[in-house]
Amino acid sequence: MDYISKTTYDGRNVRVKDYKKRIRRNRRRRKILFFSFVLLCVIMFFRLTPFFNIKHITCTGNIKVSVEEIISVSTIGYNYNLFKTSISKAEKLIKTIPYVSDVKVKRKFPNKIEINVTESEICGYIPLSGGYIYIDKNCKMLEYRDTPPEQIVPVVENTGVLTFESGRQLVADDEDKVKSLTAVFNALISNSVLEKTAVIDVLSVGRIKFLYNNSLEIIVGDIKDIDYKISFALRAIKERIGENTRGTLDVSDPKTGTILSERN
Repeated sequence: MDYISKTTYDGRNVRVKDYKKRIRRNRRRRKILFFSFVLLCVIMFFRLTPFFNIKHITCTGNIKVSVEEIISVSTIGYNYNLFKTSISKAEKLIKTIPYVSDVKVKRKFPNKIEINVTESEICGYIPLSGGYIYIDKNCKMLEYRDTPPEQIVPVVENTGVLTFESGRQLVADDEDKVKSLTAVFNALISNSVLEKTAVIDVLSVGRIKFLYNNSLEIIVGDIKDIDYKISFALRAIKERIGENTRGTLDVSDPKTGTILSERN
């Protein structure tokens, strides 16, 4: 391509191609500056105008935890700008409430905050020092009470609890006990038999057992294939053993699962 020289308004000689490129570049820069300025003005308007100040805060999904506690812990305040409110910070703070398992906080224009809470459910309790530790399916401590929970949930024995704090997972003398107990809870829930389980014993992580229907002791061994083992035990109860059988069923190896003993 041929080039010609041209003198600019300031007396410099430039090639035509370079000159046109500079014009396009300068135009692009001016456009970027203009739109950046407009965007900044819009952001400042949203963050400063009282039109977007929070007037309504709603909470859903909460039963045990009060609306007042959720709002207080979240640090979300009425008449505070909707866009200045940190959603991630609010969610993180609300999750520190022991009975909160998960939470979603959303802005709703022009002046509303919606908080949707998923609460943890009591899945078992541990007798300790004259009281009872309520725990959820992940072995998170929910609270410490003087009486067992009203819900029909199993008592958990031989956990070897060393430390416990509301809203945090238990710390046991063997970390595998907590891992195993969590797996047992989830397997019992998925097989819909948690409410029929009276006792869970985790004295040995290699020989976990639970008392079914207050009559049949079921030995599941370790947590390998725990869902299948419990499902196998339930089929055996339904098809061969019966709901009211008293004794012990060992399904630690489902291929050879047998009644070890029966009692009247």
